[in-house]
Amino acid sequence: MPLISLVSVKGSPGVTTTALALATVWPAQRRLLAEFDPAGGDLGVRLGLPAGAGLAGLAASTRRPHAHHSLWPFAHELAGGMHVLAAPPGAEQASACLHTLAAGGVLRRLAAGAATAQAVVIADGGRLDPRCPTGQAGVPAGAVLVVARPHLSDLAHLAGRLDAIGQQANLAGLVLVTGGKLPRTDPAYPAREITRALGVRVLGSLPADPRGVCALLAGRGQPAASRRLPLARAARALAESLARAAPAAFEAAAGPAPADGETASAARRAGREAEMIRR
Repeated sequence: MPLISLVSVKGSPGVTTTALALATVWPAQRRLLAEFDPAGGDLGVRLGLPAGAGLAGLAASTRRPHAHHSLWPFAHELAGGMHVLAAPPGAEQASACLHTLAAGGVLRRLAAGAATAQAVVIADGGRLDPRCPTGQAGVPAGAVLVVARPHLSDLAHLAGRLDAIGQQANLAGLVLVTGGKLPRTDPAYPAREITRALGVRVLGSLPADPRGVCALLAGRGQPAASRRLPLARAARALAESLARAAPAAFEAAAGPAPADGETASAARRAGREAEMIRR
């Protein structure tokens, strides 16, 4: 099972919530949710995790020569069997941890060997920041899912970033967060139209569900706590779809920009349609 990284391009569409929901319901016995957000982590506070270990402990371990770097010893295990590698809540400390891990090549090694066939690692990369070592593509390896709202204000920013993300990471597709209150002048686009315009697959959608978020946090990694709520049902369907597709579909999604005539022509058409969205 590859590492699954979730990121956003603009605003706060719900990357942490999406990562938590997928990690909670993913069909695997061993599940680890890692916060690689340079803006700082939320899960330690929201889940009431004890201080210590987490991303800061992992970064500190790099100072020991010949240390065997693994995410699992620094993660907290919840009652539901899910493990959480929480980032410090402060942006300066979280960013410093990521710089330390990237400088030592630890992030790339961890991403390459993060999960086995019996485990999944889902990373919350937060909003992409070009100044951070994880900013260009979430994390240096794994399949990257971009979380966005299906509204023009989000899609216009996304259209200009997808090529850069795809050149530096394995961009698997988009996850849409639907619902919520936005002005009528910012209508939602259907998934099929977004895929056609941007040239990237919409893998699924999750509803904006405040009750579902509260149930996820209260359940602390136990799928049964929120299984009947819309967020949990949609997350389970998406997780099962992604689990069936991985790793072959994600590997097929990787690669540089197309160079052959037919595919390049399709990419140019998608680019022109994306330009319409940007306008």
